[in-house]
Amino acid sequence: MVLNKSVMPVVIRAIRDPGQWEDLSQSEPGWVFILGGAIDSVAESVARLQRMRCTVFVHVDMVKGLSSDFDGIRFFQDFASPDGIITTHQHTINHAKKLGLTAIQRVFLLDSQSVDSGIQQIAHADADAVEVLPGVLPLLIRYLCQRISKPLIAGGLVKTEQQVLDALAAGAVSVSSSTEALSRKLWKRDSLQGPAAMPQR
Repeated sequence: MVLNKSVMPVVIRAIRDPGQWEDLSQSEPGWVFILGGAIDSVAESVARLQRMRCTVFVHVDMVKGLSSDFDGIRFFQDFASPDGIITTHQHTINHAKKLGLTAIQRVFLLDSQSVDSGIQQIAHADADAVEVLPGVLPLLIRYLCQRISKPLIAGGLVKTEQQVLDALAAGAVSVSSSTEALSRKLWKRDSLQGPAAMPQR
């Protein structure tokens, strides 16, 4: 799956409890990030969400009992069949890509050193997109977007529509959030100011 503005939604729903898939039963099909849980419950939630025509990515670092080596990721692909994975680890990205899985690299922006090291990690990994946390730092988002070629997802602490718009205006392609109201809103990318003027990634 090639990730860019044409396929990525404005807002991606992030859920920490796989059982929260039920909260999405009345929503339009979209993208969902599952941020952990037991392997069996994650697999069940992936299947249910995909039957609802959702595209599902799983943060494999946070799946209980799952090994991050090649065999572990291959087992998870066969067992849960997610559309893609999220991870902070370069070796896990490499395993996922060998298996044909779409991979999103998660990077934490804690201080200036973590920003610089994050840019280096992104350059050395073959992820399809990058998720940066927290997603409420538009100046840093803009700084990163000027230095990386991957689509950027802003995630973490995003709770308001204005924070979504600020991240998009700074260059983010998408925003991930656990705030239900944001994922239920029908976002139209063409009508948003700021991101439409950014070059497509």
